[in-house]
Amino acid sequence: MSEYRLETEEDMEAYLDIDYGHGVSATYTNYQDVQTTIKVILNEEYIQDENGIGIEGTQPVAYCRSVDVPNALHNDTLDVAAIKDVDGNVLKTAQSYIVVNVQKDKTGFTALTLEES
Repeated sequence: MSEYRLETEEDMEAYLDIDYGHGVSATYTNYQDVQTTIKVILNEEYIQDENGIGIEGTQPVAYCRSVDVPNALHNDTLDVAAIKDVDGNVLKTAQSYIVVNVQKDKTGFTALTLEES
């Protein structure tokens, strides 16, 4: 019989580590204007128009621990620090986003679909 194992809190922290993982620091502001500094993985996800008319592009999505954004809602904001390579060169400047979709995966992570503000 196989054993089903989920990631531990330590695993999640490692994924989001700023120095050795894939994480970047961000300031999350909820609907009550309460700010929290969290770590996120910021991706530019591929999207395609669902009507099949050939429109495609990318949309920013921030992956974070669900415990860091327990009551995330549309129109919350996320200010992401500049993304740098290992030599300190800026790959993407700091950016502010508005949350337009919240997807909790029930394993401890939440995907925040974003729009630039």
